Amino acid sequence: MPFLGKQPTAGFASIVKDDFTPNGSTTAFTLSKQVANANDIAVFLGNVRQEPTTAYSASGTSLTLTEATAGSD
Repeated sequence: MPFLGKQPTAGFASIVKDDFTPNGSTTAFTLSKQVANANDIAVFLGNVRQEPTTAYSASGTSLTLTEATAGSD
């Protein structure tokens, strides 16, 4: 399909989903893929999207929540 502008340098990326089970005290989790910062990922708790850099931080394969979530989440 023709387009205007520069040729895209990258194709489509596959989305990876990591599931974590909260226990009420853990705030640090390990991601399966590396990220540059919190804006590179989307975090959902109880089907509610969390605000990057406010609710969590991320770098490399580390995800750190600002507070522990209940085990029922």
